[in-house]
Amino acid sequence: MNTPAAIPLNEQVILITGSSRNIGLAIALEFAKYGAKIVINARSDTKSAQAAAQAVTEAGGEAMLILADVGIEHQVQAMIDQVLTVWGKISVLVNNAGLRRSCALTSMSTAEWREVMAVNLDGPFFCCRAVVPSMINSNYGTIINISGLNAHIGRDRWSHVCASKTGAIGLTRALAVELAPHKITVNHIIPGPIATERSHSSDMLETAKRIAGVPIGRLGHPSEIAALCVFLASENSRFITGQTLHINGGALRC
Repeated sequence: MNTPAAIPLNEQVILITGSSRNIGLAIALEFAKYGAKIVINARSDTKSAQAAAQAVTEAGGEAMLILADVGIEHQVQAMIDQVLTVWGKISVLVNNAGLRRSCALTSMSTAEWREVMAVNLDGPFFCCRAVVPSMINSNYGTIINISGLNAHIGRDRWSHVCASKTGAIGLTRALAVELAPHKITVNHIIPGPIATERSHSSDMLETAKRIAGVPIGRLGHPSEIAALCVFLASENSRFITGQTLHINGGALRC
């Protein structure tokens, strides 16, 4: 049986939510190396998003900047419609946007719970639902959901964050089965402790604590997450779907 040829990376249109900095930007820059068309998305930080779009162009890609809150349904649909109008398709969706809040359960309001759920769980749902029809029409696509290690190990005062990220893993597994007949793969990446802007602003003691839990002995790099995303969008990964892939330096063995 012949396997349909994958779309070369330089012909793909990549939508990365939350891509103005940190892991999202690293993913955009990695795809840009192959000449892909990349949608830079941020909720409201125009300055960072513009800088990210410029960096994508300088790295060899083509950039489109769209400000949209992924937790708001109509903004997601408008974003997808704009991309499809200009570029005609979306080959890869990376649900990277995430909201992290710290709050004890007994102090947490329903509004605080729902704010996190909107971005971390409703967002991937809204984006997938809006993007999948064009992928089905192309009989090809890649969806990558990104969460975090705390969804697996738990974290004090993060019940809403952990619950939302675990829910996104369930969404990944269900969609992998549902969309497989259309040659659409759906996988989930779980980064461990990663060196981002947040870690640079932390004190040395906090960084040392994070490294102490990593057998490899260092924080991960955003580029290491980005490399896996590119692999999952490549022709070499089309038999990988429904998987939860950990990049954590041994911080969680599973």
